[in-house]
Amino acid sequence: MRPALFALLFLAYSLFTPSPLFAQDLEQEGEYGIDWGGYLFGIKGGPSLGNQDWSGLETELLLGYHGALFLESIPAQGRFSLYGQLGYHLRGSKISRRRAFTFGGNRVTLPADDFRFQNLSLALGAKSVFNYTSFADLYYVLGLRVDYNLDTNLDQYDQLEGAFGTSFRLNYPFESPDFINEVTYGATFGAGALIPISENMSGFIEITAHPDFNFQYNQPPLDNIIDPFGGAPRTIGARQIRNFTLEISFGLRFLRKWRYVN
Repeated sequence: MRPALFALLFLAYSLFTPSPLFAQDLEQEGEYGIDWGGYLFGIKGGPSLGNQDWSGLETELLLGYHGALFLESIPAQGRFSLYGQLGYHLRGSKISRRRAFTFGGNRVTLPADDFRFQNLSLALGAKSVFNYTSFADLYYVLGLRVDYNLDTNLDQYDQLEGAFGTSFRLNYPFESPDFINEVTYGATFGAGALIPISENMSGFIEITAHPDFNFQYNQPPLDNIIDPFGGAPRTIGARQIRNFTLEISFGLRFLRKWRYVN
């Protein structure tokens, strides 16, 4: 197992596995039936819109999806809480279908136009309720996250090179560990509405933005690439790709609590 993935999974295991160091002291003083402790946990998922900042090319939104498990502290004063989250997120972008030439000079349409990066994401952050309504509690979300890339679909474009030559590489990235960053990091911010269902369960909807701070793909200029039409060497320019994702999440949050005893 690669070190970055091992470190990410170990941190996730530490986050989502209860530890005796944080066990509740049942002998603490407190008013029986009123004072209590515990934690919140749940699941969420939904659609996402991915975009990427490419050097030298304008891209379009990619419709994707995501899912995650989370733990959350009991809100202090009913407002502020901390959370940890581990999930799967599809990030990427697309470009309009483009025309290319075969070696025989025939014009064809390339068969795919999306660029998918399948990422495992670990996030830590905070939530704070800013308004109570008769229907829901409205809250902010702010956090930091680390992503680990599990796979991409860039290899399908590598397979096109034998048919179309290298000219389409002016727009398409390579499936190469030399250019794809396994680990990316960024921020999470947004807002949500928490809707009580019962004493121990709530439903919620969140809208969050996820900009990356570093590049998912970082390719230097590539020299001495033979042009299949002219036979002369050419240079493919540098390409740097950074992710930005908007997500709509629907989820359920459950309360696990215990009460102090005398």
